[in-house]
Amino acid sequence: MKKSLGIVVGVIVVAGVAWVGASWYTGKRVEAVVRQGVDEGNAKIQAFMPNAKMKIEVVSLERHVFSSDIQYSLTLEGVAAEKGKPAKDVAFLLHDHIEHGPFPLARLKSGALAPVMATSAFELVNNETVKSWFELTKGTAPLSGNATVHYNRDVAGNLVLQPVDVLRPDGDLKFSGMNLQVAVAYATKAAKVSGSIDSISLDIKDPKEPGKVQLTGLTLSSDMHQGQAGLQVGTNQLAVKQMSILHNTSPAILLNNYTQNAELTEGANGLAARVMYDVGMLNLGGQDVAGVRVGFGARNLAADAVKTLVELYGNVLTRTMKQKPGEDPEQALDLPPADREKAMAAGKALLAGKPTFFIDPILVHNAKGESRFDMTLDLGDPGSTDQPIDQMITNLLQKLDAKLTVSTPMVTSILAQQMQQHGGLDAATAQKQADATTQAMAQMAVATGYLSKDGANVVGTLNYADKVVNLNGKKMPLDEFAMMVMGMAMGMHPQDGMDEEDSDQPDGDEGDEPQDGVAPDAGAAAVPAPPARRK
Repeated sequence: MKKSLGIVVGVIVVAGVAWVGASWYTGKRVEAVVRQGVDEGNAKIQAFMPNAKMKIEVVSLERHVFSSDIQYSLTLEGVAAEKGKPAKDVAFLLHDHIEHGPFPLARLKSGALAPVMATSAFELVNNETVKSWFELTKGTAPLSGNATVHYNRDVAGNLVLQPVDVLRPDGDLKFSGMNLQVAVAYATKAAKVSGSIDSISLDIKDPKEPGKVQLTGLTLSSDMHQGQAGLQVGTNQLAVKQMSILHNTSPAILLNNYTQNAELTEGANGLAARVMYDVGMLNLGGQDVAGVRVGFGARNLAADAVKTLVELYGNVLTRTMKQKPGEDPEQALDLPPADREKAMAAGKALLAGKPTFFIDPILVHNAKGESRFDMTLDLGDPGSTDQPIDQMITNLLQKLDAKLTVSTPMVTSILAQQMQQHGGLDAATAQKQADATTQAMAQMAVATGYLSKDGANVVGTLNYADKVVNLNGKKMPLDEFAMMVMGMAMGMHPQDGMDEEDSDQPDGDEGDEPQDGVAPDAGAAAVPAPPARRK
């Protein structure tokens, strides 16, 4: 019995010593990982914003056997103060309590038995920079979170922003708080983020122009990783269940089921980017009007050129942050000669890759129909500037395809709604007037020659390739099309004074005929007129 008990005690002692030893070793490794992470963070800041006066530091580190306490600082140097006051440094402090692996107590309490390097519980520290924020949360750390660090340096955790109510004489801001879930894979430099916000509202208390903006049911997600060119590629999404806008006495505007998606992918032909905005239903004054979708993007983008442009954008941000109060913000946009040369070189590299830019689609739809616009534009390298300008344009503009479809029933239904709301018309009268207005607009559009009628739709197509333009099935050389558009533009925007009479000049009917013996200039170029319009 004593022997058995001795064996058990021995096993417990050995296990305890092993646990202490593992925790002590892990604590040393955690410190190295923390300091390396800080160095990598500073390197990323400088890579994106060169010469930025922003730095992450380990202010203090107390390492024990089973845990460590670390305080970090993020310092912004020379932050512009109020006008007339000198710039000052601003510091944000973060306290981090780390429990060493392989079996942190926090995980054992939750039933998680798999070994890990460490667990982290961090929170923002109250100081002069964030004092007012702490006052809004009544002393609770407004930012906090937890994380688990695995031995392969993968990290999973969450971040919490506390609710705040900002009540001021000129307006109120109410924020329900936010919860983010984060997972980072160290080897692949991939990061996944998902989170939610119940509501955000801003109430403007202006006696003359009162208003309120409220967002409810916000969710966001991100799935990004580092691509071959060193850029972060992947997808980002933002969704809002409802967005309401009230302004003075105007009808309420509701955007229901709003989503925003952005995607950046990398392939054999370079980068491809796409952004999509979608409003499930636009509601005005309590009436559903239409759903709206807008999408655009590009493909065949030279990755190195895009990376250069991103770096130049970082330089602009750095200059913006260094500006003093009262300085012109546009000065930060002026590129130094070296950056200007880089931008020009990046632009040429982009065109050399023959990129494609597209709009797909601009779409408005309701129960009566949908109207849509799509366009695809292929560009190429214009070549040397020593070439004639028309040859450069031919090289640059490779191909264009565009199509517009307008549903007249959809337009009629929207006009009828607005006439009832704002014009005070009854439904039958509004419908009749809306139909007449839509038909008149359709006839005017078709009369220009740039659009045609196709059943209940007004449509227009424009295609270009190999110096030939195809407008609604009619082919013409590019220069003829350009002159036609110029002629139409001149007709829409007459020169100043063209319609004004001058009492010192002959009447409009005088002097129209050529003088005897004087013929019109035979060498004058004839400018094609735009298609005739109906009056």
